[in-house]
Amino acid sequence: MGDEPRPPRFAGRRRLHSMIPTAFTTDDRSQHGNAPTHFVLGGGHVGTAVANALREADRSVVLIDESPNRFDGRTIEGDPRNLELLEAAGLSAASTVVVATRSDSRNLLVAQLARVRFDVPETVVLVNVPDRLDVVADAGHEPVCATSALSDALELIV
Repeated sequence: MGDEPRPPRFAGRRRLHSMIPTAFTTDDRSQHGNAPTHFVLGGGHVGTAVANALREADRSVVLIDESPNRFDGRTIEGDPRNLELLEAAGLSAASTVVVATRSDSRNLLVAQLARVRFDVPETVVLVNVPDRLDVVADAGHEPVCATSALSDALELIV
């Protein structure tokens, strides 16, 4: 790899809203019947917006957060790090998990739990600090950085 810095992944060349329909192409009618296959772990503004966008794109989605709000779909109140809660919610049937809490370290932990414990094939992880994009990508997750996306969008405008 040398000493050359790697460019940030998903630093913001595409808008998050326009990315959602293409990022989640798995058919929601998996071998698990009508079980939701997209989970958003962590509500807040970003998680709720992603859950709403997935639902508007006709995806089956569950939002898990300690204080879920402004989402009309299926919500489960609780800590996204709670293994028993994730098991009961059916996370092992998920094709995609979006982890969108306010903490990068918490997001990485929850993404690792989803991948290792529940064998989730696709994990998309919110990264709040651009310097942490490579850490999340190196762990095998798809990082999305709102900070970089906004900065990149401003560069295009200004």
